[in-house]
Amino acid sequence: QEMRGDELCIAIKNDIETSHIPVVLLTALGDEKNILEGLHIDADEYIVKPFSINILKASIANLLANRAFDWKFMSNVKRHIEENMDNPDFTVDVLCSLLNMSRTSFYSKLKALTGQAPADFVRNIRLKHATELLKEGKYSVTEVAERTGFCDGKYFREVFKKYFNVSPSQYAKG
Repeated sequence: QEMRGDELCIAIKNDIETSHIPVVLLTALGDEKNILEGLHIDADEYIVKPFSINILKASIANLLANRAFDWKFMSNVKRHIEENMDNPDFTVDVLCSLLNMSRTSFYSKLKALTGQAPADFVRNIRLKHATELLKEGKYSVTEVAERTGFCDGKYFREVFKKYFNVSPSQYAKG
């Protein structure tokens, strides 16, 4: 079954497994309405035929450079969270200062790349780490909460259950 370019773009951008792939639409449809529609479906670039191969190459190079920058940014964010996993005083503000970013620009960048607010992103990484510790079976639920930066065991149990639809102790039992 054939698929139009805009349909393919929507399919790529709406799948979490492929949404990071840059999409360049090359099209003869060059009026403002079509360009806005193409950008509205999350195409990374919209180039109208006839086009310059040099402009296409430069656009692709920019997209790939931006993706590399985004990847580096995300790996730095995750590294800082992992290094401070057991620190209950590690907040989004601390993370922003480690990255030398304002809270506003950090929020915007992380939200654009992950679809999550910074506090949710940090909490989700901590919860995923908690699952690994629970699977190991070496620690009590309270110890896992402390090792993942949750100073309040009750709160840890609440958010864990909300996120995974099972309590930490049930999760540990498998």
